[in-house]
Amino acid sequence: METYNQNGLPPIRPYGYGSDTGQVKSAHDEIDVYVNDEFIGKKMLLTQTEDANDIGDFLKLQGVENVTTEINGDHYVIKSDNPERLKQVLEVYLQNR
Repeated sequence: METYNQNGLPPIRPYGYGSDTGQVKSAHDEIDVYVNDEFIGKKMLLTQTEDANDIGDFLKLQGVENVTTEINGDHYVIKSDNPERLKQVLEVYLQNR
């Protein structure tokens, strides 16, 4: 039951008070992208529907094959036998996003 003050309005609380803020995307969510443990850049997550797997989907659309991906916290690590081509594709992607 909500308790109201004398003017009949609910108490003022900070944004997100009492809610599950773990489900709310922060305005500055970003993922660090690595190729074979070398930092390439940051991927900004601008909408609720964006996530790290969008990077892998983009690579498939660009014809990049034979890569493995791993998400470790806010790090997206891509392993490849041909890292130079992969780095070029990712640098352009990260600059445009």
